[in-house]
Amino acid sequence: MSGRARGTPQQGRGRGTGGDSSRGDLGRGGFQGRGRGGDRGGPRGGRGAPRGGPRGGGRGGGGGNLPRYQDQYELEVDPNNGIFTPQNETLQAPDPKVEERENTLIRPGEEISLSGLSLDEYTLPARPSYGTQGRPIVLRTNYFNLFTRPGAEIFRYNIEISPQLLTKTSKDAKPKVNRRKTRRLIELVIQNTPPLQGPGIATDFQKLLFSAKQLSLENGSRTLQQRYYEPEEEGPGPKSTNHQVKIAEAGSISVPQLVEYLSSPPGANSASFDKGEALQALNIIMTRTANNNPAVYGGGASNKFYRIPEGGPGFDLGTGLVALKGFYTSVRTSTLRIIVNINVANGAFYPAMNLLGLMRLHTPNSANDQMSGLEGFISRLRVSHSYINGKKKIKTVQGFAHPSPQYKQDFPPFGTAHTIKFECVELQATGKISVFQYFKRKWKIELKKPDDPCVNLGNKQHPVFVPPELLEIEPGQQYNKKLDGSQTSRMLQFAVRKPAENARRIVDQGARMMGLSLTNPNLLEFGVKVAPSMMTVRARILPPVPIQYRSGKNPKTFTTSNGSWNMAGGTSFSDGRYLRNWTVVKFARNDIGRPDIAKFREYARNCGVGSDEPAHPDGILVELQTGKFNQDADDKAIEDILQRAAEKGMKVLLVFLPSVDAFIYSRVKFWAEVKFGIQTICSAERKIRVKPSPDNNFRPPPGAVSPDYCANIAHKFNLKLGGLNQTLPSEKLGILRDGKTMLVGMDVTHPSPGSLGKSPSIAGVVASIDGQYGQWPASMRAQEGKVEMIQKLEKMFGERLDLWQKTNKGAFPERIIIYRDGVSEGQYRTLLKEELPQIREACKKRYPGGKGPKISIIVCGKRHHTRFYPTSTQNADRSTNTKNGTVVDRGVTMEKGWDFFLQAHTALKGTARPTHYVVILDENGLNADGLEALTHNLCYLYGRATKAVSLCPPAYYADLLCERGRAYLYREFNARDNATTSTEQTFDWNRAPWLEGVHDALKDTMFYI
Repeated sequence: MSGRARGTPQQGRGRGTGGDSSRGDLGRGGFQGRGRGGDRGGPRGGRGAPRGGPRGGGRGGGGGNLPRYQDQYELEVDPNNGIFTPQNETLQAPDPKVEERENTLIRPGEEISLSGLSLDEYTLPARPSYGTQGRPIVLRTNYFNLFTRPGAEIFRYNIEISPQLLTKTSKDAKPKVNRRKTRRLIELVIQNTPPLQGPGIATDFQKLLFSAKQLSLENGSRTLQQRYYEPEEEGPGPKSTNHQVKIAEAGSISVPQLVEYLSSPPGANSASFDKGEALQALNIIMTRTANNNPAVYGGGASNKFYRIPEGGPGFDLGTGLVALKGFYTSVRTSTLRIIVNINVANGAFYPAMNLLGLMRLHTPNSANDQMSGLEGFISRLRVSHSYINGKKKIKTVQGFAHPSPQYKQDFPPFGTAHTIKFECVELQATGKISVFQYFKRKWKIELKKPDDPCVNLGNKQHPVFVPPELLEIEPGQQYNKKLDGSQTSRMLQFAVRKPAENARRIVDQGARMMGLSLTNPNLLEFGVKVAPSMMTVRARILPPVPIQYRSGKNPKTFTTSNGSWNMAGGTSFSDGRYLRNWTVVKFARNDIGRPDIAKFREYARNCGVGSDEPAHPDGILVELQTGKFNQDADDKAIEDILQRAAEKGMKVLLVFLPSVDAFIYSRVKFWAEVKFGIQTICSAERKIRVKPSPDNNFRPPPGAVSPDYCANIAHKFNLKLGGLNQTLPSEKLGILRDGKTMLVGMDVTHPSPGSLGKSPSIAGVVASIDGQYGQWPASMRAQEGKVEMIQKLEKMFGERLDLWQKTNKGAFPERIIIYRDGVSEGQYRTLLKEELPQIREACKKRYPGGKGPKISIIVCGKRHHTRFYPTSTQNADRSTNTKNGTVVDRGVTMEKGWDFFLQAHTALKGTARPTHYVVILDENGLNADGLEALTHNLCYLYGRATKAVSLCPPAYYADLLCERGRAYLYREFNARDNATTSTEQTFDWNRAPWLEGVHDALKDTMFYI
């Protein structure tokens, strides 16, 4: 994950200063078993856990501390100056046969337009050339060559189950397939069917099965009978459901045909072959070893696998979660070959421990006002007990114990073993007995913690209340909600590792977990072998990019080093603006006062942002109560002070927050930008102070104001006020030099786990307004949730064209280049089908005679798993990553398309993640060198940083814009503290606080920066 960290003196902040944390896996998704059902033997059943034992808890609950995590790879000393160098392995040059074939597949001079093609005929634009600019180097990459046996054929079969194994997450929710139980049923079928056993069978344990040999099936299918039972059960019980599992032929896959396709030139015949089925089969085959390993968690339909390290439950993330390292794997294709991508993955998991111990880790003080958040945290957890005749039983936590009028239950919410009482005919009790008495009399268990809330292991209609001290959490359950701020910081600490360390993990642990070898019988049976060594690829390091500021009235050019630069004395922004009608608001009592504000004004003036004295030189103090239980009062206080500021004519506010508080920040932005039309910059008080430096024993004077941070604030103020920070020399603008090209960034962000049900996605569009490419006003809208294509794009795009026309004396752009973020490979055609027509319609309504601009669309991807590793210290930066400006367009790129990987930034920590750029439409006749250089150069124009960023600024700005929309709907997107919020409450479009746009006073500004 690309972090954001402060840089060298007078250096802003920007994406790309951090390294890889496998963001897509920070605390969400993955395997989490879910099941329902009653129980037998407790107060309407119940279950407990083995007493004591290594899981840390047993009877009486866990103590509250997790064992210290140790990682063998952190303790190793690297003998190669941080460069990954496998033992007994010489560096191999990239395969010359592949390079020779790559050179024959380019199509120079072709312009691809959809005007004469239907989408059914569409293929990706052919690569016009390979890049030549920059210093050539060779890198290792986390891909492994996959070899196939000539004539290898894979037989495909569909799996149909009747009745299906379904589950419901709430009363009104539509039943969903229970993936855990479906997997278990298919495992039972395989165990009881000899022809389906052995290395020549692979399955996703849901719908598909692949065989190395054709199965003997009468009339092409066979239906097997299988009664369901859980792994801890000895066999099916009298009430076990009997399922019919039908296995039916679904054709075969010719692996040689895939290889032939990868070596064929682009063209109409290429579109007729669908490589998807072949890759699906190979991916399932490749994960067979990990999928069948009981010590590995994940798998099934997932391509991420985790294993609990020896000696502990994992890295403590705080409040009851641990982090595990695992591996992602995917079979991909490139020119002339099939390749396997393996990368380190990081996931948040529940520790395998006593449930009561976990509850105390998460919420040490069990006050009722905190119990809803704890209930949401433990709901859907699978737990086990063995107090019924010593036999292990596994059930799912539905929540805490709450009274049910249906069963004439009368006890306070979050009932305990003492407060829950019921009539028990079984024990011939007179009157009602408590859960505490029941367990003592029935199971001879005297509870040690009877005042903690019981959990419901049944359901709302048929509850089963069991004390948590008797329950153990089953291992391997991934946390599928959003991490809080502290947990995210801890996850980054865990995830960020140097390149050589990650590479060693992949080659040692990852390849072993996935069974990558030349002798794995699971692969050999299918005619597949995987080389044990990482591939090498050719790359180039593009030259440093000069940038320009202003010195007096003249431009001044600066050279850059390692993707960063300093604003030297006497240098100011290219177009500095003046700060008027502004003041300072402090949402906590602190020592920021008139001298500090004067220093800020001085440092801002040095950057080129002059200012009047603020309306309140000492700042306006508004003390908030803070905390999630005071949000309504704090929200009202924020609204009141911003309304007063608007009434006094304030246009800009510098806001100091009590801490990095997402709720307060979000509400300030909502009231200021949506309701009152005020520009704001928010900062935590501590950030404005100069920090001591342990490296050189620097001790600043107490209370000293940081010129670096003030310069960072000045960058943002200038952009919000319509100014221009840095520019590129004209010779670095390429096709943009004549000022007739509009650059556009587009993105969509989706509701995260823990949001209200049916919450919307946020779509955003930013666009340049002139040939300086320093101002990027924006449009954004809420739209149907989890829909990646922008639904109201015509209107938003039209707004951007109108502002361009207004700024350029009535002229519209001749060319439009769009950087579209967040679209997966399978959605390229959909984008052209759903978004491109809206863009053309917006242009058609505005351009004279209906003649629109030439359009190019480049998709930007950060959520991929491709990494590159230096092979010498000469080609590595100080963090032992590849150097900024590294570009790769061979070896692991698309076999039929135009794409490249570019690392424009310098990663200060972790393993650098390049951005993947894919051209899906080009009507402007771009070429490889021109597009790679343009994209790289633009990364130096990110306006709030004095460093190159990892994602091209149009896409980066669009990402920031969508995040601002999320802030406007903070409560709707962060409702996870309530156990039932995400499943039983839904987003109300008629009562939503925000759906589109901002206040008219800000609509043509970079309010979101």
